[in-house]
Amino acid sequence: MTKAVKKSGLNIRQWVRDRILFLAVAIFVIGAGAYISAEHVFDAEGIWFHPVREFALLISLIGMISLGYEIFLRELTFNEYKEALEEIVNPDAVRLGIQGIYKNRSELAQATSFEALFENVKEEIFIGGSSLLSISTASRELIKEKALSGIKIRLLLMDPNSPVVELITRQGGGKHTFLNEIKTSLLLLQKLHDEIQQVSPPGNKGQLIVHSYDSIPSHSFISIDPERSSGVIVADIGPYLGRSTPRPSMLVIKKKKGMFEYWKEMNEVMWEVSHPVDMEAADPTSAKTKTLVLASGTETEYYDRELETWEKASICQMGNGWHGIKGSQWVWVRETVAVEEAKTGSQHKFRIKFDLPIKNPNAIHRAEILLRSDDTCHISVNAVGLRQEYGGAEYPDPFLIDIDQYVQDGENTISFELISYARPDAKDTGENPTGLIYRLHIEYS
Repeated sequence: MTKAVKKSGLNIRQWVRDRILFLAVAIFVIGAGAYISAEHVFDAEGIWFHPVREFALLISLIGMISLGYEIFLRELTFNEYKEALEEIVNPDAVRLGIQGIYKNRSELAQATSFEALFENVKEEIFIGGSSLLSISTASRELIKEKALSGIKIRLLLMDPNSPVVELITRQGGGKHTFLNEIKTSLLLLQKLHDEIQQVSPPGNKGQLIVHSYDSIPSHSFISIDPERSSGVIVADIGPYLGRSTPRPSMLVIKKKKGMFEYWKEMNEVMWEVSHPVDMEAADPTSAKTKTLVLASGTETEYYDRELETWEKASICQMGNGWHGIKGSQWVWVRETVAVEEAKTGSQHKFRIKFDLPIKNPNAIHRAEILLRSDDTCHISVNAVGLRQEYGGAEYPDPFLIDIDQYVQDGENTISFELISYARPDAKDTGENPTGLIYRLHIEYS
């Protein structure tokens, strides 16, 4: 039987494409060099002198034009072709300025991160939501950096004393998790505001402004430079009703008669009916009770068995029917599961490390983890294993795990061993997804 042999020869086209700038410079130098040296090689009255010089001039011009095209025009031409193709394939999305619609926040985070959204901000960041716990935890340093660099930051969240919070709590099953999320977020934002005030340089125009509202939010959003032509808005479609079912997200840019102005107006309507939060009502550093909130995301680490090192976890795709945890992202070792892993199953270790400045165990008032996983997860806190197995990716409510007896002064490590069971008949990566999501909440004095 003849075996097919895979050709591994040199791909000339790819080789040239990877070195096109160098080749353009080389062609220009060769042509220019030949033009200059022609008079030293050939007789000025000879038959070959003028043809050689003209040919050398042509070669150098080819090199110069190729260099200019690669540096100045190639990207512009590519973007024009790309926009034209998008308008042919999806004319409504292009006309309305819709750059992407995502099934949930995890899918959005895979496409673009907060760091990427905030990278080119010039004037303002405007964020609205229910509790903004993910902003006050995972993005606090990014918010602080932008405020200190002169960016105006407006944050809008629900008033914890609003009767609507009680309504949403009942819709979510009667648990006061939502109320605690808002109070925790306000406490963390108050502390962040105090830090910004203390280190803000003289004349800095950047500021952190927090408002609250007492109605059911029509949507959640992130708005970047809404008054500039480069403005971007990410909107979660639909109101937050206390359920853990993820909402789809839409990313829009400015287009004439597009969706951007609609979302911009909706955002400003929510701000107009809100009221400011007194961020200086009390000194947060003098509060007896302090709060630490850690959520799953890229700060979570996984153990790479091949490299024998701990590496950053990746935000992964959510499976159908999975629920989320506010302020957290589903994570795994990669964005998706390989087909072979879906068939055979997998087992990976994850961890989160943190320092806790307490003097005695009685200083811990509350230490708990909200957790979901698919399939099974085993947890250990500071090398002490918990007996129960956890999962519940599709459960209405996440697991609530008390760990106050296991945390300690100084460095702490929470380890997760995630097991995905084999599915031999899997033919696609989406048929056996796996992942982990959690949020750690500690109150201490």
